Amino acid sequence: MKVLTVYYSRTGITAEVARALHAALGGELEEIKDTRNRAGIINYLYAGMEAALKKAAKIEPARHDPGAYDLVIIGTPVWSHNISTPVRAYLEQNKAKFKACAFFATCASSGAVKTLGDMENLSGVKGKALLDINKKEYRSGAFRKKAEQFARELLS
Repeated sequence: MKVLTVYYSRTGITAEVARALHAALGGELEEIKDTRNRAGIINYLYAGMEAALKKAAKIEPARHDPGAYDLVIIGTPVWSHNISTPVRAYLEQNKAKFKACAFFATCASSGAVKTLGDMENLSGVKGKALLDINKKEYRSGAFRKKAEQFARELLS
């Protein structure tokens, strides 16, 4: 099975979860690159506003064609209880190419379940598996066990 793990990460948390999934599943790993600088509090607030308005960011072209993979795993941080704008752009640009998807979301405390459902709706694909990681799970390292279970679910 050819696997592509795609993610956007503003702070590095979603990136670390993506790397853990990639280590468990193999395949290719691709970071979605936003053309806008999202660092700092002002950009954080602006990003949340854009996400709440369901805007798509301008992103750099992807290196890998998701249509060439049997499974695409897509990860996003939760911004204002929504998909991050770079991941929204990726889903909108590629929704006709997905054969099968799995989704994961990282969040401070809540909003991941809604965001995962929104990712399924926007992609047009029911997720083979869904994973939500909150800040407490990330900080304690408990996210690794959840990521391993997610990977096992995808491989079964």
